[in-house]
Amino acid sequence: MSANAGVPEPTTAVRVIAHRGDSEAARENTLAAVAAAVEAQATGIEIDVRTSADGVGMVIHDPTTLRLWGRAEPVAAQTAASLQGLGTAGGRGTRIPTLTQVLDLLAEQETPPRLVIDSVTEQDAITGWTEARRHPAVKDARLQVEWSGTTEAVRAIRELDDRAIIQGGHEGGEFDAALWHQLGARLINIEFCQLTPSLIEQVHAAGFEVGTWTVNSAEEMSWAIDAGVDAITTDRPRLLHALATKGYSPLAMAWADPAQLAARLGLGEDLGRWLWVARDLADWAIHYTRTARLGDIESKAHGADVVTAVDKAVEEHVRAVIAAEFPDHVVVGEEFGGEAVEGRPTWYLDPVDGTTNLANTLPWTSMSLALAIDGQPVVAVVAQPWTEEVYLAARGLGATLNGRPLELGGVTSLEGKVFLTELAAHEFWDGQVEFMERLGESFCTSRVMGSGTLTMARVASGDAAGGLVHHFHPIDHLAGVLIAHEAGARVLNEDGDDNLFPSGGGMMVCAPGVAEKLWRIWKPEMQQY
Repeated sequence: MSANAGVPEPTTAVRVIAHRGDSEAARENTLAAVAAAVEAQATGIEIDVRTSADGVGMVIHDPTTLRLWGRAEPVAAQTAASLQGLGTAGGRGTRIPTLTQVLDLLAEQETPPRLVIDSVTEQDAITGWTEARRHPAVKDARLQVEWSGTTEAVRAIRELDDRAIIQGGHEGGEFDAALWHQLGARLINIEFCQLTPSLIEQVHAAGFEVGTWTVNSAEEMSWAIDAGVDAITTDRPRLLHALATKGYSPLAMAWADPAQLAARLGLGEDLGRWLWVARDLADWAIHYTRTARLGDIESKAHGADVVTAVDKAVEEHVRAVIAAEFPDHVVVGEEFGGEAVEGRPTWYLDPVDGTTNLANTLPWTSMSLALAIDGQPVVAVVAQPWTEEVYLAARGLGATLNGRPLELGGVTSLEGKVFLTELAAHEFWDGQVEFMERLGESFCTSRVMGSGTLTMARVASGDAAGGLVHHFHPIDHLAGVLIAHEAGARVLNEDGDDNLFPSGGGMMVCAPGVAEKLWRIWKPEMQQY
């Protein structure tokens, strides 16, 4: 099935509002951040305006310059020249700009995004309005300005200009539609933590658009888009633009509510619950693994086969949660064993895939968890604690990385690419050296990272042309394999067959466009492929 199965087009023309410019790409509220937001194709750019000691509108959020500029003094006590002396010069660098400088920059654009000016005090709102109305691009309507902020600030704008485009706000409690009708607001901004489907419906029914802030994860963005908001303010406009134009995955909502997820996908509530629990366990494993003590590092089969207290604690926790949530399910784990039972859902768990890395404080490990029923994988999650990444997949419904849909691109050449493989514990597997040499002859570089699950998952996110493990085991690899498959990778066993759950032998996952090339490099003796 296509990796995009079940992934809808955006249900709303959600507007992308870059919070203080593209503050992921540059320091917030600087000309560099504004320019980056334009490049990111933001629909609008939100900035903050405060008034300097000499009455100039300065683009800065905080009441003082301490947090970003290291000077513990109020903005209102400093002159514009003093404020602009902070930071570095050169081009559109990291200095505090004036509002006029931001307007000048946007006026250079062929189709400038809307500018949303946010103010806290009446004086700051009046300063911003006075300077904006004098600008030629605002006068001739080439640049549209909207106003947001405290009720006092936007009320001051309305008193100055009966045609101003006002954004209202809702801070909780009973929604005051009468107030915002009186002030002529077009959109109501609601902090994301306050957002509910019923509140969105209520605001829409009152005749307003709904905006939300500040939303920075693909999971929360996807939830908000799906819930029907009209505008999202974000520090990551590139990510939001991609989700709003290319589509989001319903899997991104697995963190929120299993019943809602199941209804959105048109599936049974069981699958919604499985996904929710897997996603929740991944989040827990990230935080626990990052902070827990390793304890005594013990050897198992040999000196290179080690286990830590973290391995055991993660597996114990996952087992306890699954036993409580799904009493009829089975767990087969790396540390405490178990066996699959015919007809019963079975979770395959590696609490720390890459324990040698963990024991040596190398930040490349993962928690791997996959649910299968009678050898058919259904749900998979891989958590990378050190990058705080969560890969999630469901059979036939695609795969996501931190809520972002995964779909492998058109890789057709191995030149300049990376291929991931793993050792057999501390040794080369039979034929590994020759395999890596043949990869090198195609100008493809090998990497041995130390986590078989991540070897598979990183292929899914397009970070490698392929990945290979010399011996497949569901505990170690099934989650990564399902994620790669749902992202569009080819999954091949040693016979060259597509097989997500082979009984043994090696397994390779790879971008479809280089599958044949990689298969011939792995198995040159089997030319019938």
